[in-house]
Amino acid sequence: MRVFLCVGVLAGGLAASGEEGKPFVDYSKKTRDYLKRVQQGEQRHAFKGGEDVTSWQDEARAALVRVTGLERMRQELSSFRPKVTEGQAVEIGESHYRSLCTIETEPGISIPFYLLVPRTADRNVRFPLFLCPHGHDLNGLHSYAGAYRNKAHREQILGRGGDIAEQAVRRGFVALAPATRGLADEVLVPDPKGRHGNRPCRAQFMHCLVAGRTPIAERVWDMQCLLDWVAAHPSVDKERIVMSGNSGGGVLTAYTAAIDQRIRVAVPSCSFTSMTSSEGFIFHCDCCMVPGLRNWGDWPEIGGLVAPRHLLLVHGVQDGLHRKSDVEATAALVKKVFSAAGVADHFALRWGQGGHRFYPKLMWPFVEAGLTSR
Repeated sequence: MRVFLCVGVLAGGLAASGEEGKPFVDYSKKTRDYLKRVQQGEQRHAFKGGEDVTSWQDEARAALVRVTGLERMRQELSSFRPKVTEGQAVEIGESHYRSLCTIETEPGISIPFYLLVPRTADRNVRFPLFLCPHGHDLNGLHSYAGAYRNKAHREQILGRGGDIAEQAVRRGFVALAPATRGLADEVLVPDPKGRHGNRPCRAQFMHCLVAGRTPIAERVWDMQCLLDWVAAHPSVDKERIVMSGNSGGGVLTAYTAAIDQRIRVAVPSCSFTSMTSSEGFIFHCDCCMVPGLRNWGDWPEIGGLVAPRHLLLVHGVQDGLHRKSDVEATAALVKKVFSAAGVADHFALRWGQGGHRFYPKLMWPFVEAGLTSR
């Protein structure tokens, strides 16, 4: 059973990280026993090894689309055609153009996004694409794109390497920095009367449950609509697509890359760990929950669906939202899938020395290698 496997791997991780005997949270024995019993789930698509990886992926991916509610969205929106409205391109120094655009991904839902395109005299050149959804940051798309609100905003973002879309375009990518539904100020679901703890992202989750959806499904849908549109952009090489985001943007990166095989390199930052700690504590925000996920599998399977493409997990050792040993245990299980697929070198876990932020110096070499490898 998966829970025992995780505990076994954790024992080594705890010793290596100096966390021996230190619980992430402290539950009573009664609560711990209850959580261990109910959280295990059926693990119907857990990767056991020994099976054909491609066949396992096909079945597990289709089931993930169902359990997230994305299949339901596809059926409901089968006749809808997303519409993009492009904004005016503004020159940003001598490096690139930036335009604020919108895409209507379902009736009445318009997702703003920045399109950043390198300046070039050659109109026939095609650039790799860098898609970077943000996490819990009301100014997230502006932060990533370098469209700062004021000096303080600029200093805050640059201080933690958060201008990731602008970094990408300066490295020769076309970059898309979209608003993440439920997390950006422009696409929030309000929480009147504070019924959901004055948390719009939780309000989104509750309304999705009523509708048979999840926020994950809505966000993956938005990303896939963007990918459909940008694939026809004259400056984009659709065979070289990279996706990365921090925190909730990393969660969205992981799910999108697991479901959509157009993503060639995925770099979820400060986000990729098991659904729960070894004590049963749920690591992720409510809005990142998929009901019944452990009847499907867990995060090692989400990562395993990316193989044989490229997946880099990046975490900060001082990030208090996740525990190092749990991250390492999850990564070890993901690596088993990549090894079984014959591409162990297409997966890596790397640690930054700070907290909950991007680590560009750890990301970019992996991204570049992933785009050039066969």
